[in-house]
Amino acid sequence: MGKNPGKQKLKRRHHTVPRLLLRRFADGERLVRVPLRGGEPMLVGVGDVTVRRDFYSMRTEDGQLDDTVENLLSDLEGQAAPVIRKIIQERLWPLPVDDRAILGQWIAAQYVRIPAVRQANNEIFDQLTKIMVAAGGKPEMRRLLEEQSGEPVTDEEVEAMWDEMTDFNSYDAELSVNDQMLMMGRSMETAYDAMMNRSWGLCRFERKTLLLSDHPVTLMRDPRQPEWRGVGLANAAAILVPIDRRAAIFMQPPGIPDHELPASTRVARELNHRFAWNSRIELFHHPEDNPLAGIELPPVMSYEAEFSQTAEDFVRPDGLTETA
Repeated sequence: MGKNPGKQKLKRRHHTVPRLLLRRFADGERLVRVPLRGGEPMLVGVGDVTVRRDFYSMRTEDGQLDDTVENLLSDLEGQAAPVIRKIIQERLWPLPVDDRAILGQWIAAQYVRIPAVRQANNEIFDQLTKIMVAAGGKPEMRRLLEEQSGEPVTDEEVEAMWDEMTDFNSYDAELSVNDQMLMMGRSMETAYDAMMNRSWGLCRFERKTLLLSDHPVTLMRDPRQPEWRGVGLANAAAILVPIDRRAAIFMQPPGIPDHELPASTRVARELNHRFAWNSRIELFHHPEDNPLAGIELPPVMSYEAEFSQTAEDFVRPDGLTETA
């Protein structure tokens, strides 16, 4: 059977860091990849890094892959490219309202499209799912089994399923990609609003250069906040975004007009340190640059979310009616 000539080929190799940004740190189509798990820095092609198969592909009702989200991200990248060229080549700053909105959408997308966000969502979902199992106890387990089978189940069947489901280390509960994409869309709207309400500063470097993280948008903690309080878009002292090997945007609390910030060796080093420690697996830089000089590489992060209590703390075999 011949292929449908009118059907567009499905995009399956998805960049979690867009090519537009990778090329800003590349010599043509090549850049240096620095792995955090050890190994030597290596010259690699832009098309071969931060690629995950079907990462943004949803599933249709009939089970087919749908690359609509990947296409939307590509369209947004195409809109952002000329805005970044204006900033870098034409030295335009501050940005006109329309260009600022486009770049804000693009940066918001970078903040929510990264693998760390998906991992955090899965870790939270996994923990909540297991807490519900633990707290519901065997009565809830029986109800669910009977709902699925449509008939009564034996005590032995309930006991076996309870033992299996309370062996929490033996399995992970994960959200579907469709649910992840819906959450990504909602989170992008929230991130966009938070970013657009901030004051934007641009720092250009003439001699010093920047590195690129595999998770490009970095939140800077407010030193006045207590250590136990997390840092997010709402309370970050600044949101730091490299848009070129010689330029970065600082999104600061509102109150002053968009402006340019003075560049220095100290500022470049501070930015590169923060970008490096926001990475999860790898860093990138231009083949002619050495932005990691004097910077200790971070360890690979094995988790994204921290919990003060785990599902084991909520185990109630007889359900919530059991007295502690």
